[in-house]
Amino acid sequence: MHVLLVGLGNMGMKYLAKLEELEALPVLCDVDPYKNVKKYPFYCHFGDVKENLSRVIVAVDPVHHVEIAREFLSKGVPVLLEKPPARSSEEFRTIAQDENLEISEIELYSFPVKNLPKDLSVEEILIERLNKGRGYINPLWDLAWHDMYILQYLFGDIELESFKEGDIWELRGKAGGVPFLLRVAWEYGGDVVRKWTLRTSQGEVVMDFLREELHLGKSVLRKPRGDKLLDMVRDFVEGNRREGSTARALRNLELLESLS
Repeated sequence: MHVLLVGLGNMGMKYLAKLEELEALPVLCDVDPYKNVKKYPFYCHFGDVKENLSRVIVAVDPVHHVEIAREFLSKGVPVLLEKPPARSSEEFRTIAQDENLEISEIELYSFPVKNLPKDLSVEEILIERLNKGRGYINPLWDLAWHDMYILQYLFGDIELESFKEGDIWELRGKAGGVPFLLRVAWEYGGDVVRKWTLRTSQGEVVMDFLREELHLGKSVLRKPRGDKLLDMVRDFVEGNRREGSTARALRNLELLESLS
């Protein structure tokens, strides 16, 4: 049984590297025939794939996500969709209830999320995700997406209060009643920043996603080794399901649509 990878762009090639590490027998698909990796079965259309598939990973332009996912979900094949899983909540709802669907949530495998103390009394959160590159749609759909599913996972449902567009896009709201300010940017002029600063009754806590560190007062906890993308892909390939990813993705879509 093979794992089909649809899309060999920037993110697709990262997935391919992890599948190779896991020796997961990849089958590849991309509309560009020049992306053919000769040592694996390759197709230019997902409908032409002949191999028996155990799993499918889809990492193409989000406009095609639902169409491709539906093809394999209808056959009972588990699908992992890159984020965002669709361009609208209406479109995503057509597949969101399928028990074989999961959405990429790579940051849930990060050291700061996995090791954040459960007993913290968080009063306020400052989130910054300031990147050099660009992605799909806009910085909220590309970057804030990560922090919105983390907020849901750690604190509960999100309510948005205000939004400001600029060189740095800012989003204010509450997650499970906890106030947050979320700042994101593409093509940022300064150093890359991916961190949360939590004001708590026990003092300041910093979750550094770039360095994979958790700062608790004067203590700094670091991830000794590891690869969060590899961990996520391994879980998917082995059938270790992350419950709630589709519900969190649907809520993200609803919230982002409310800003347009």
